[in-house]
Amino acid sequence: MIRRALESDLDGIMVCIEDARLRLKESGSKQWNAPDGYPRRIDLYNDIMNANCYINIKNDIIAGVVVYEGKEPEYDNPYGNWLTNGDNYLTIHRLATRTSFQNAGIAKELMEYAEVYAKETKRESIRIDTHPKNLAVQHLALTLNYTLCGYVFYSRIQDEAKRLIYEKLIK
Repeated sequence: MIRRALESDLDGIMVCIEDARLRLKESGSKQWNAPDGYPRRIDLYNDIMNANCYINIKNDIIAGVVVYEGKEPEYDNPYGNWLTNGDNYLTIHRLATRTSFQNAGIAKELMEYAEVYAKETKRESIRIDTHPKNLAVQHLALTLNYTLCGYVFYSRIQDEAKRLIYEKLIK
């Protein structure tokens, strides 16, 4: 079951974030492993308060988390070309699953739900970015028919700032 996250869900959400952080580190990626601690508990708390955070619950456990946002300023000057122009897109951020649910389709369900959410909010497309070493998200994006559009560099990231960017049109 996918639903909007509540403040009381924050501890379970952070388990998903910390599990994903460890898997990224083990894969050799510095994504989510920088000294700034991003994404921090306060980031997810703010996502919940802004009603942008959604969770996937399995067997009464928070198995995955995602944040759906609007315009991402870092996407304004890509090295490559988006499929659409303008700001009428949904951005997927902070997608993470609990390790005990890894390879159970949790992240896929959250990305598929993004399509439902995008249609409900009348978005033209969905965009997502990921670290070049995050093969799981790259594979998932391509499996769900996202198009690789190039890359961006995140200005707030000091080391390994390059992120591959993907977009999917919503019909």
